[in-house]
Amino acid sequence: MDTNYQQVAMSCMNKYVGITTSDGQSHDGFIAHVDQEYITLAIPSNEMIGHMNGMPANTSTYRQFGFFPGFFPRRRFFRQRVPLRFITGLFLLPFFI
Repeated sequence: MDTNYQQVAMSCMNKYVGITTSDGQSHDGFIAHVDQEYITLAIPSNEMIGHMNGMPANTSTYRQFGFFPGFFPRRRFFRQRVPLRFITGLFLLPFFI
């Protein structure tokens, strides 16, 4: 059975997914863009945790809101393009903040 991963990716747009490729790699992130040849993933990172300048850097106390007015540390995302022809699996994943 040949799965049309472009259609599946379009229905999962802006959702947190896992992707496996034919070379054995796995990627997880939010689907940011889908075109005829590629799926672009926005992969979250914790880059801001080390650069909070005196604020608590413990991941269990890290929150998006509540430090002081005007300062809201934001999660950074890296973009990665995955060719559609190499995708062997695409599935939804739970995402917790």
